[in-house]
Amino acid sequence: MSEEVSWYPRTAKERKSFFWRSFPMFVVLIVFLYFGLDWIGAFEFLEILVRDNSSWLLQVIWGYDSSDIVAAYFQRVDQDPLKPGNVFFGQPYFPGIDLATYPRILLIIRACTGMEAGALLMALILVTPAKWQKKLGATVTNFLMMHIGNTFRVAFHFWYTQHLYIKYIDLGMASDAAADKAFFLAHDSLSKVFGFVGIVIFTLVIERQGVRIVSTFGAWIDSFVDSMQRVTKNVETNAYYFKARVSYEELAQADETIPSRVEIIDKINYYPRQEIENNKWKFFTNTFVVFALIAGGLAIIGLIPQINQGIGVSSDALALKMGARFDERTKLGTFWWLSVVENVNQRNFVISILTSGVLVFSLMMAGILVTPASWKNRGIAMAITPVIIFPLNILHLGFNKWATWKVANGPFENNRPLLYLNLADIVKVWIPLFFWVGVVILLLYLYKKLQVNFFAVIWAWLHQITFTLGWLIGIKERPGAKKKEEQAEVSDANARK
Repeated sequence: MSEEVSWYPRTAKERKSFFWRSFPMFVVLIVFLYFGLDWIGAFEFLEILVRDNSSWLLQVIWGYDSSDIVAAYFQRVDQDPLKPGNVFFGQPYFPGIDLATYPRILLIIRACTGMEAGALLMALILVTPAKWQKKLGATVTNFLMMHIGNTFRVAFHFWYTQHLYIKYIDLGMASDAAADKAFFLAHDSLSKVFGFVGIVIFTLVIERQGVRIVSTFGAWIDSFVDSMQRVTKNVETNAYYFKARVSYEELAQADETIPSRVEIIDKINYYPRQEIENNKWKFFTNTFVVFALIAGGLAIIGLIPQINQGIGVSSDALALKMGARFDERTKLGTFWWLSVVENVNQRNFVISILTSGVLVFSLMMAGILVTPASWKNRGIAMAITPVIIFPLNILHLGFNKWATWKVANGPFENNRPLLYLNLADIVKVWIPLFFWVGVVILLLYLYKKLQVNFFAVIWAWLHQITFTLGWLIGIKERPGAKKKEEQAEVSDANARK
């Protein structure tokens, strides 16, 4: 092995130690490079450089006249995520470009500077074992490549955006629709391709400088695989249930033997490790197919209008008690319930199979039924499932409706627009996400305590899929390949004799 990667951790213990020595520092560096540099104004400096240099490139490469380009500070305008209309950020603060041939302002943000991926690569450089001279050289090279490459990329995006816009206008498309489609294709779609290719090129250049960031990332992946193997072993150990059976034994008393009824408790482990390693899908098909059929059947409960209406009305009442106000509360179609929070988009709260909790209820009940366990424990698990899901969901919906009303009608939109957008994301995405993740984790924990270990079944399904994918793409040995190779060696040895 070459000297540059002689540090690579070979054993699971070494990989674990390397992970805890490097990864936390990587996270700290990422936070500093993303937020610390932003706080001291470094990104604004880079944004201005990209704006000015990309404006110059538009003139030099694509022949723009300086009078067709206005490089200045502009007000940021975002679409309101909760209400019809836009969110205005007040005084001009964001560097950008106004092209005479395109109707929208093109703002320069942090991603345009290349520091979204650049910060990640720099952090990897700094935590990778290498001489500091090489690290410093790789860091400077990475920064220059990121800045220069992204300046050319941004200039191209701007030119191609206005080029497509003019093309769509010539085809008879409305101005707003043409501007949106042109920006989506020229920027949103192509930037992903350019970003991926750029990261590959920058990584190769860094590697050529003797800083093996790919090896660092590979060691982290190996450490993650090691931890997953430990988790699998732990899950396998706990994938059991107790089953009682009756046995009759003859007991000797005086001069005769008397049959005696004895109850024996067997501990049965059902984790299908041998099936998985031999690529046998019997456990998967026997459980997952039944799981899907039961879950699909139970999900029909979500089409009962009274259930959706009851959950909607109860959560509305809770939100009203907390101070929220509604513009409309009514049935939506045949099955659903609609709550329109004051001054919020009409379809903000629709109680359906997804939002009522019926989908999660169906999945968890199906999971209980396919998990090997005693019927007594299964019955208890099935009894507590709706008691936990539906009351907690009513509380969650009531709170979220109130929080949405509070954000939409509070002072944040005009006084602190960025805070308003972040709070809108929290009430629309993060509160529901964390709530349902928390409910599922709570239920899985309670099931395990009841010896209905549905998590072990889920893990076995994932283990089966990942194991098969592993040998399909070549990172794991094909099941039976080693045995066939040994048999071939024995046959060759016998033939030589």
